[in-house]
Amino acid sequence: MGTEDKQMRKERNLRYQMRKKGYQFNREQRVAVLPEDSKNRSVVQEKRLRALGYDFQYNMFQI
Repeated sequence: MGTEDKQMRKERNLRYQMRKKGYQFNREQRVAVLPEDSKNRSVVQEKRLRALGYDFQYNMFQI
């Protein structure tokens, strides 16, 4: 198992944890949409995701 596999697994696990909190992801454009409830945001996880090359945007549409 190489470091690339480990990096992919870390990214996948991080996205999974953040989806449970209400984040939405677009992997093609590497964008994470922030949850509507700001209490569910995690600064530490956002920092880790930003280090992986993701940008953040607010949810501008009502679901």
